[in-house]
Amino acid sequence: MDVEHVDVWEALRPLCARVMSVPVEAVLPQARLVADLGADSLDITELQAASEDEFGVSLRGTDTSGVSTVGDVADLIVRLRTHAGHGPLAAR
Repeated sequence: MDVEHVDVWEALRPLCARVMSVPVEAVLPQARLVADLGADSLDITELQAASEDEFGVSLRGTDTSGVSTVGDVADLIVRLRTHAGHGPLAAR
């Protein structure tokens, strides 16, 4: 995992735990948002909005059909940040 992934993961993990009301220990890269963490459509929408605020990227209009795990969310955020020219989170 590169530095950008580590930075995103460290911020995304507690964010997911808060939004989905689960212990942070349950938020693992392979944890499925719906099946494992019990996310419903409202949780997904809230996670999207919180992620946009936290990471400065827009998920609107993004193909999220392949996003089912927390790791997928982190990968998507890293891709969007890289595409948008954002540096590591520490530089924000």
